[in-house]
Amino acid sequence: MEQYIFQCEDSLDGIFTAIYNAWDSGYGHKNIRIELIDRETNYQLFSTYIPVITDYERSEKVARTIKKKISVEAYESICRAAMTNREEKADVIYRFIILGLHYGSSIITNYSNSSVQSIFEMNRAVGNEVHHYLGFLRFSELKNKVLYAKINPKNNVVTLLAPHFADRLPVENWIIHDEVRQIAVVHQINEGWVQVDTSEVDFSALGKINTEEEDLEELWKAFVDSIAILERTNPKLQRQNLPIRFRSNMTEFT
Repeated sequence: MEQYIFQCEDSLDGIFTAIYNAWDSGYGHKNIRIELIDRETNYQLFSTYIPVITDYERSEKVARTIKKKISVEAYESICRAAMTNREEKADVIYRFIILGLHYGSSIITNYSNSSVQSIFEMNRAVGNEVHHYLGFLRFSELKNKVLYAKINPKNNVVTLLAPHFADRLPVENWIIHDEVRQIAVVHQINEGWVQVDTSEVDFSALGKINTEEEDLEELWKAFVDSIAILERTNPKLQRQNLPIRFRSNMTEFT
């Protein structure tokens, strides 16, 4: 039997548009798969590949349907799942919505279903990474007084970090830059924050680190070294509590 594969961009709106188009196609859920177009594709025989152009109006219709006919909690879980780096996430979200429209709000706790399990696992992965970055993210003050932090997350979590720092640093201009996806959240004093595309932004134009900031960084490194107890060094435990992948952007390890 022929399979129809809808290929969409890696975004919530892209996935929702593909779901709308797939549902509207009438091909039947069993004959449809949704995948991300910017991932490596292994083309299959007897399959028709259908490119999806993101349509924000159709995406909004899917979002409203989820909130109304399943639940707001299910919608939030889907949003977090869409932030993961999982290749199969678009199709998992599609299957989850199909089930949700049948079972209603109770679907969110039906862990015996593989799609629900996957949504739960993706939510946990995103939540864990956000939790890590809330503790591991490091700002540096630039000469223009802007606080700048760069991260290299596995998942697209930068917009989940923004509310936390907007609440704690409301009177500072700051930027959190996701180098992997070339996006950033930019906060202006008393103006809130926005997400921006940084693919064509030259961050060197922001200016170098403030001289006083460099002195403080050296003092911080010296402090971290001074409190270390050589006899109690436990690299394995350190890696469990502070994975190596976070260290390249942390002051005490640079």
